[in-house]
Amino acid sequence: MRETIDFGIDLGTTRSVIAVAEDDGVRVIKNSDGWDCTPSAVWVPKEGVVHVGRRARARTLKDHEDIATEFKLGMGVSGTPRHFPRSGVSLTPEQLSAEVLKSLCQDAAHEYGRPPEAAVITVPASFTVNQTRATSSAAALAGLGEQCPLVQEPTAAAIAYGAQDAADSEHWMVFDLGGGTFDAAVVSKRDGELELIQHAGDPYLGGKLIDWAIVEGLLAPAVRQEHRLSDFVRGNPRWSANFANLKLEAEEAKIQLSRCDTFHIGVDLEDGRGGILPFDYTLRRGAVEDLALPFYTRAIGLCRRALAESSLRPDHIDRLLLVGGPTLAPGLRELLADPAAGLGIPVDHSQDPTTVVARGAALFAATMRLPRRPPKPGPGEFTVELHYEPRAVQTSGVPVSGKLVSSSTVDWTRYAVALSNPAGHPPFHGPRVPLTPDGTFCAEVDIDASAKSHFTLELTDASGTPQRLSPRTLTITPTPFLPPDAVLTGTLGFGMADGTFAPMIRKGTPLPARVTKTYRTTIPLRRTEQNAVIRIPLLEGERRQADRNTRVGMLEIRPQDVRIDLPSQSEVEVTFDIRATNREVVVTVDVPLVEAKFEAVVNRSELLPPDHGLLVDRFHDLESRLLTVRRRVESADCERARSMLRELTGQKALLHLRKEIDAAAVDVAAATASDRRIRDLQAVLDDIEEAMEIPGLRRELSAALGRCEELVERIEAGPAERRELQSLRHRSDTAGDDTDPTTVRRLAVRARDLEIDLLRRTDQWPYLVFHSLVDLRDAMTSRAQADSAIAEGMRAAAAQDRGALTRVNERLRRLLPPEYWEGNLIGGLQ
Repeated sequence: MRETIDFGIDLGTTRSVIAVAEDDGVRVIKNSDGWDCTPSAVWVPKEGVVHVGRRARARTLKDHEDIATEFKLGMGVSGTPRHFPRSGVSLTPEQLSAEVLKSLCQDAAHEYGRPPEAAVITVPASFTVNQTRATSSAAALAGLGEQCPLVQEPTAAAIAYGAQDAADSEHWMVFDLGGGTFDAAVVSKRDGELELIQHAGDPYLGGKLIDWAIVEGLLAPAVRQEHRLSDFVRGNPRWSANFANLKLEAEEAKIQLSRCDTFHIGVDLEDGRGGILPFDYTLRRGAVEDLALPFYTRAIGLCRRALAESSLRPDHIDRLLLVGGPTLAPGLRELLADPAAGLGIPVDHSQDPTTVVARGAALFAATMRLPRRPPKPGPGEFTVELHYEPRAVQTSGVPVSGKLVSSSTVDWTRYAVALSNPAGHPPFHGPRVPLTPDGTFCAEVDIDASAKSHFTLELTDASGTPQRLSPRTLTITPTPFLPPDAVLTGTLGFGMADGTFAPMIRKGTPLPARVTKTYRTTIPLRRTEQNAVIRIPLLEGERRQADRNTRVGMLEIRPQDVRIDLPSQSEVEVTFDIRATNREVVVTVDVPLVEAKFEAVVNRSELLPPDHGLLVDRFHDLESRLLTVRRRVESADCERARSMLRELTGQKALLHLRKEIDAAAVDVAAATASDRRIRDLQAVLDDIEEAMEIPGLRRELSAALGRCEELVERIEAGPAERRELQSLRHRSDTAGDDTDPTTVRRLAVRARDLEIDLLRRTDQWPYLVFHSLVDLRDAMTSRAQADSAIAEGMRAAAAQDRGALTRVNERLRRLLPPEYWEGNLIGGLQ
């Protein structure tokens, strides 16, 4: 009987794989067709009949409407069921994914006599928490348990490569280009431990984009010209079956062009009137590589971002690990080898990129014990809940602990346990370890360096008599490496009332994680106003502007939820809690004033597919903004902004986005991808505009530092102020042209704060404060009181009465709304 999970599944956009870890290594389980990879395709020809894999994919040509593919891209999005007309059945992406998981488990059952009790399933590191939780839901639907362990795809790939690696210390980059997603990850290996250092990715960048580029850039134009069909476009529902067929042909051609220079496509298309349109086309590798280049460029840009955020350069990386079928393309491999256009990192060809993720997941599964509860003890029996890692790098001092249970009250201090492995090399016999009053123990064992160690746990009473105990055996296997700890790959937080993003748990935080912070509400909540609501949008992303991040949930507080009125500025405690195995995120808001708690579990129901018309409007706004930014960049003296704009232009981002939005009229996955892409491009334009601010920020910083230097000498400042000024001057001088504008802005704020601290010690301070408050006159709660105080302040200033002016300043300050002097505000009325 297995003690560890052992089975790993790569649940892919276009293909899925199951692998198993055995004593002699790890291997891929072939499906009923004898293939390593099972197409992620589902065919429902009639109610109660479901086909998965090759047979389903092959029906695309004849039964397009009853075939579902690439549904992984709809995971975590509400309202995206796939309807199968012939059966009248509708299935969500989670249900469709569950059918694929069931099929893979059936393949394992055919070989082992029973399906896996559990399996580790991989998810893209770029998946949002909604998409990750949706994967857990699919696993539960497939019978793999509510708490099915998940592992990120680049982590699984690194584990598979690491199992074959003998080096003690290296840095790797994982380049994971799958059918629908892309992940770039920087991984380190040191002393047998893997660590995910940094990640960057895109959940909608994958080989399917190349397939559609072939269809829309080459095949569809040829069909339009040959058969004179001016309306033959992807967004026209009339031709949806033909475009599905062309997409299938493009995918097969792309795969074959990894091995040959040309590929002939021959397919019969429907003419829309029951007839046939024969179509022949010879596709060349060079043409496909030209179409794929913008997508490769985008992926390489994400790799460079991950390196920059790790403070590493390509020459610091020992190997580039290729993952995913699209990485077999010769053009991509040549590009990656180019230090200028690509990365210039030596490529590791030792693994099959199409199955490496599943094999890594299986190796990870071999480090996780099966989730079994100990049996209930009968009269005179004892059971134990053991805690130990089934694999260990070290061979001595490996910890094992446990808690014993009895059906009756027991004085546990009269008992002891001992662990032994008489068949070990050398044999191991541990000492008797007395139990604590609550029945727990902690022990250490030595394991064999090259084979599994099978230990027997013996429980004895005070007289040394053995007791009936279950379970009484455990196995620990030596391993050259340990998998990395799970980390959060996208920052979680919420939107503030001022439109900014408040991070709670940062990207890269080890999981599980729990963080609590205190904020204040911005609006009152009165029980008499039944339509009022405080909404707290839960977000995932790295952008300061809230709407540039992905909304993954919404927490609402309504009048009926509180027992008394909730005034503005009420204190609330926000807690984010995220689990390590299935990435479930629970958000709690505690309102002490009303003694109430509100909870939201981030799940798929919070993401909705965007409206196509709204996408078109947003695209036009984006185009207009890009033109404005381009004109500003051309006239600005900022090479960083020019470089960022050139990179955006080189990726042909707007061209591909326009095509994606056209397809969104008939494709929900394209609509979701378009929404994400628009927000990403708006964020890039934010960055370009910020970069253009750097020259002005530098001038502002330099001027503030100059004023600080004058004040330091005039008031004879102390050592602390002089050290602060020296530090700011040094950081200002060493900040290069590629410095993040946020850094320059932060330095300018610190310089201004220092200037204010120095000004407070001068006679001019009350006068400066007064003039600043006068500028805020229109924001004050009482204009009449403000005007009276300002007039009195003018007289005090003219008389040089600093004491009177200070009192006037305090009166004016009290007339300002709270948000002018209190930070950390959340919530709002929407």
